[in-house]
Order: sequence, then structure tokens, then C-alpha cells
Amino acid sequence: MPVPPGIRFIHSHIYAGTYRLTGHATLRRLERGIALSQIEDVLLKGEIIERNPNGDPYPTSLILGWLASGEPLHIVCSRGNTEPVLRIVTVYEPDDSEWQRDYKTRR
Repeated sequence: MPVPPGIRFIHSHIYAGTYRLTGHATLRRLERGIALSQIEDVLLKGEIIERNPNGDPYPTSLILGWLASGEPLHIVCSRGNTEPVLRIVTVYEPDDSEWQRDYKTRR
């Protein structure tokens, strides 16, 4: 049974370049003007703030990191059953109405 990706798994796949953005993540990244290098930087320097072992179709981890501008960025990632590659599910700037000021705690 798959588990949400841990920080070591995430780091190893970013360093190796063995990760994939889903179609949804690619669309959101382009809509929001987020560069791949920014995503990689957040995944290497950020922290896991939530783990969802019941994610569908795969368990997920939510990462919080900070852009060079000082803005927060959330990244949801998972790993698949058949191929243990890091999958970036979506990327977004957290909404202040949904998150506390630390961007780690939901309102």
C-alpha cells in the first residue's frame, strides 16, 4: 500500500530529476507564472505540513515553501503504485482566507 511521500523521497527525486508534473499541475503552474526552478527550490527547502494517506488516487503530502519574493507556495505531491516517481499534483499560493498567517494551519 503506498504512503505519502516523505522529505527524503522528495529530495532524492528532485536531485535526480525523476519527477513529473501532472497535467493539472502544469496548467496551474503556467496560469500562476511559477517556474520549474521555483517548484524545485520549494521542494528542496520547504517542509511537509500535511500528509494525506487516504488521498485519491494516491496518498499525498502538502509542502510549504517560500518564493524569493517572500510569498508562500504550497505544492501537493504523491508517488504512484506502479512507478515510484515523484508526482507533483498541483501548485498554488495559499489563500489567506483558508490559512492562518503561518500558512501551515487551516482556518
